[in-house]
Amino acid sequence: MLFMLTPEIKTNLILKEIGIKRYSLRSSNDQSHKKSLHFYKKGHILALLDKPYENFVREQQDLLIAIFSSTKIDNGEEVFKTIRYSSNNDLSNEFEEMNDLKMIVIFGNISCDFDFKNGDSIRVWCSEWDQSNKNVKNSLYTDSLSVSLSSKEQLDFIENEAY
Repeated sequence: MLFMLTPEIKTNLILKEIGIKRYSLRSSNDQSHKKSLHFYKKGHILALLDKPYENFVREQQDLLIAIFSSTKIDNGEEVFKTIRYSSNNDLSNEFEEMNDLKMIVIFGNISCDFDFKNGDSIRVWCSEWDQSNKNVKNSLYTDSLSVSLSSKEQLDFIENEAY
């Protein structure tokens, strides 16, 4: 019997060799496309973390606790949690229950959007520029953390009236 290697068969053999399952063989509950967000909440304060709280060195944990304590709104239950999400909608649903927040602190390189049921939105993102790039140095770009808070009314105005 003659066996011919088609490009599709070659591709599947290569993918199998490097450990990647064909799409049709992947389980429907494959978590590989989900992102993780870690947080620590105490009282009315939420810290978004780029790694689990217990993975921070003791000095970083102490700094976070000191920041929380300095606000006087840290009275309440401590919650450590990792959220796995595939869309901003999943993430927003998770935070919808936290309607008592008065402060959000971010540790690490985190970008996320929170769209609340009432139409309000919070967007958080980091800009980390390649300082070895000549154009970046010439333009004096600096690394930054940005936060955008938008009410439903503001978003409606921008989307429907301003332009």
